[in-house]
Amino acid sequence: MMPATRKKRRDEIKLTIAPFQSLADYKSCVEIQREVWKFDDIDIIPIPMLLAADHSGGISLAAYNTIGEMIGFVTSILGESNGKLIQHSHMLAVRQAYRNFGVGYRLKLAQRKEAQRRRIRTITWTFDPMQPLNAYFNLGKLGTRAHAYEENFYGETTSALHRGLPTDRLFVRWDLDSASVCKRLETGSPRHDLRKELKRFEVINRLEDVAPGMTTSSPAKLTAAADYLLFEVPYNLPTIKVRNLGVALEWQGRMRQVFRAYFKRGYAATDFWVGEEEGHLRAFYFLEKAKK
Repeated sequence: MMPATRKKRRDEIKLTIAPFQSLADYKSCVEIQREVWKFDDIDIIPIPMLLAADHSGGISLAAYNTIGEMIGFVTSILGESNGKLIQHSHMLAVRQAYRNFGVGYRLKLAQRKEAQRRRIRTITWTFDPMQPLNAYFNLGKLGTRAHAYEENFYGETTSALHRGLPTDRLFVRWDLDSASVCKRLETGSPRHDLRKELKRFEVINRLEDVAPGMTTSSPAKLTAAADYLLFEVPYNLPTIKVRNLGVALEWQGRMRQVFRAYFKRGYAATDFWVGEEEGHLRAFYFLEKAKK
């Protein structure tokens, strides 16, 4: 199915995106961290560190509503990869009341534009592969590529969102000027007709119901050799974590196994599909073999 040209969403809201303006903005950034992640102070990025990062080449951008209140932010630090300067995006957060209005997406576009203005062509960051909405945002909407998997990357944190599970993370690379990224930003994430797509691509596992709304995975095939593969995960993984931590840990173990095996063999996660089948949503990581 061909993607439709991206149009402005009717549910987007009016906002202004700009660099942090004052110390009050840095204070608001700290407050938003507490609201979104429920961190204790030990895990908060403090004002002095945010200031130091910005004065050393980092990028901090805020989204302001029509009365000038900060409703979200993105912050990155200057880094280096393969001898070239990059930005490493450490945090993106939007206040609860402003979720699902495209604020995070517009912050990432502004971050991309500012990095390009500085002649930086790559932004990297990490995300939790156990969060399907984040996978869709990063891989499906922004067009990043996940190339590495790290177990328990941040160690134990004070966030209720992380409690009970190791902080495993996928590392993504956003090549800002690549043809694939430019096309994805122009056209948006394509819709997928699962009846057709699942006949075209090999799925390396299958979901197995253990209770209503609770699924585990069959053993995954780790030796598939096709150029493109699909790895299915439950769309309701965050709910499964809340309901049954043991099943969530099983899923994390399966992800460790799959991503480590295929990344070692030259694959990358290049997309995240969400499609509807028989009235329920199915979700898949799309794995692509590197071209020689």
